[in-house]
Amino acid sequence: MALAVSASRSFHPDASRGEFERWQEATRAFVSDAIFNGPLPEAVPLSPVFLEKQTREGYELTELQFHDRPGHTTHCWLAKPLHPRAEKIPALIALHGHGGSALMTFDPDKMYFYGDLFAKAGYIVLAVDIDHKYLEGIRPWISYQPLPKKVKFPATGQKVWMVRRAIDFLETDPQVDRSKIGVLGLSNGGFTTMFVAAVDPRVSLAISSGSLIISDRMWHSNLVHCRCQYIYKLDQALDYYDLFALVAPRPLLVQSGEQDPIFPIASAREAFSHIAKAYAIEGASDKLELDIHNGKHEFRGEAPLKFAGKYFPLDK
Repeated sequence: MALAVSASRSFHPDASRGEFERWQEATRAFVSDAIFNGPLPEAVPLSPVFLEKQTREGYELTELQFHDRPGHTTHCWLAKPLHPRAEKIPALIALHGHGGSALMTFDPDKMYFYGDLFAKAGYIVLAVDIDHKYLEGIRPWISYQPLPKKVKFPATGQKVWMVRRAIDFLETDPQVDRSKIGVLGLSNGGFTTMFVAAVDPRVSLAISSGSLIISDRMWHSNLVHCRCQYIYKLDQALDYYDLFALVAPRPLLVQSGEQDPIFPIASAREAFSHIAKAYAIEGASDKLELDIHNGKHEFRGEAPLKFAGKYFPLDK
């Protein structure tokens, strides 16, 4: 039985491959307009500045910052293996969630530990600070207040733009395999991963943890989510599974916890069934995985490491 189409611009589950790819092209432009509230920001010269260096287990960690748009700076931490296993290395952009930081992704004892996990495995990892304090024109919006509508530059768009400029930065690094740049994150990091991979085809692998849900379940129910994630132009026009459908046919791992209180597993399973249909249309079902663990709102490393190893092998 065909899956229902719940939003006005959702892809049709019975679309041909050609129809689906035309939908992707048009929808990618629509999403870009929604998250940036118009044209793309101006991409000024990056002019990176390298700051503090630390030596960790198996990798060197460097603090850096670069210009992403006029008058705004992106702050990051870059991990590179001390003993690289190849001349060109796959790179992963690690995105933290609320209450986290780029540096926290390199702390094995924190919930956003995956920067350290993948750096120790031998990948180049660039963690980007996407906390509220790095954004313009917002305040903490975790409340029952009305959803924001008239927003000059949506917070999600600001985060996506910083990550897209982070990809620009990685492409200037001669040690990075430009054909293998991925994005991953938990919670708001997974949510931002979804949008970055949706609008930027340079993302050749995405791992999104603790962020899959049906849009109505997230915003039109008793769940409380940060209003920084709400984009009024997308409400009732697209669902979150449509964003993941824009990633097809590129490798995508979605991870959910059975006990996650803010991204309920039933909603995650429902959303994934739609994503699976999109990948089937593209003939890429083998590149899509759903990892369900028995925990709550947390990142589990085993499946993501295996998934990255399959598509981003380090020995080639």
